[in-house]
Amino acid sequence: MEKLELGGARRCRTAFEHIPKKVLMEILIRLPAKSVMRFKCVSKLWSLLISSSYFTNFFHKTRQSSRLFMYIVNNEKPSDYMFLSTSPNPDSDKSILSLDHVLDMPVLGGHFVSGIRGLLCLRTERRMQICNLTTKQLVELELFPIDDDDNVWIYFGHDHVRDEYKVLNIVWEFSNDGEKLLRSSEYQVLVLAPQASWRNTQSSFIPPPHLPCTKGISINGVLYYRAQIDRSDTFVVMSFDLTSEEFSLIKCPLDVIPRPALMNYEGKISLFDVFEYSVDIWTLEDAEKSIWSNMKSFVLTISDMDFVSWSRVWRQGTSRSGEVWLGKTNFDRDLFISYDLERNNIIKRIEMNPLFNQTEEAMYIFFWDDMESIMYLET
Repeated sequence: MEKLELGGARRCRTAFEHIPKKVLMEILIRLPAKSVMRFKCVSKLWSLLISSSYFTNFFHKTRQSSRLFMYIVNNEKPSDYMFLSTSPNPDSDKSILSLDHVLDMPVLGGHFVSGIRGLLCLRTERRMQICNLTTKQLVELELFPIDDDDNVWIYFGHDHVRDEYKVLNIVWEFSNDGEKLLRSSEYQVLVLAPQASWRNTQSSFIPPPHLPCTKGISINGVLYYRAQIDRSDTFVVMSFDLTSEEFSLIKCPLDVIPRPALMNYEGKISLFDVFEYSVDIWTLEDAEKSIWSNMKSFVLTISDMDFVSWSRVWRQGTSRSGEVWLGKTNFDRDLFISYDLERNNIIKRIEMNPLFNQTEEAMYIFFWDDMESIMYLET
């Protein structure tokens, strides 16, 4: 192959720079993320375009298929972890998803917070790490300074109005009378930006002291999580608007179980409970009035699951399309499926690489699906 002389390289670069911006964007969004990132080296103009929030958002919206990710972590030793995923271009028609790609990630580890828009957030002790799963950019930030690491919880979300990524920090204190009653809670926000710093939230409603009990789910720019108000097992759903930073307290239905899980069901926040092979769902219809829809009940088709009948089904998460990931741990293996509640059948079976299916009791497993992203975080 003939070598390209220096002068030829310069002429090629100049030709690239004369491509109209609109045409260039239409070309770039059709390429894999890794190829797009390499084109940042063409010129300063290309680098600025590819790194711009307009293009990164445009690129994210054009992705057609998502990948299923799994994060496995030793809860007693968070530095022991592993990332698995399906292939970069999964076949949506396959009935079996193979989690056989071991992701070579930057140094991470810790407790799973959330995965959104191609970004993964983890927390370990007094630090949090946010990583782009495609570009491998890693941002490390200090948590809000506190005295007790056990009395803090963080959430990670995206303000789609201002196109900002925010971290919500919740700190609580107990009374000193030995009754372990909640005395106070504090709420801070960190907006990911250059020279970012913690500040108090802007909410006009100060929620009562509460303990966050679930990981967050974001729907249309609102973060939801379940919380405990006091020792009497009073559970509520808290919402936090990522744009206005307003809190709201949503009461749970009277007939709901004490500790329901949360899920995104048909674009609405819902309470979810699996008992044996029965699924009950309550869907929020009016947050201001704490009105929930009538309970929907589903009976899972256990004959197709290949699960032992006396083991309990565990909810592992919810996909973008509203499917539910269910799992069981048997004596000899872990089993996971993607289940469509409306059609009441299994959509896909999820297989792990045989080298990694010996999950210890201390191991925690988290599923999420996401698109390729070239988001670049400036801090």
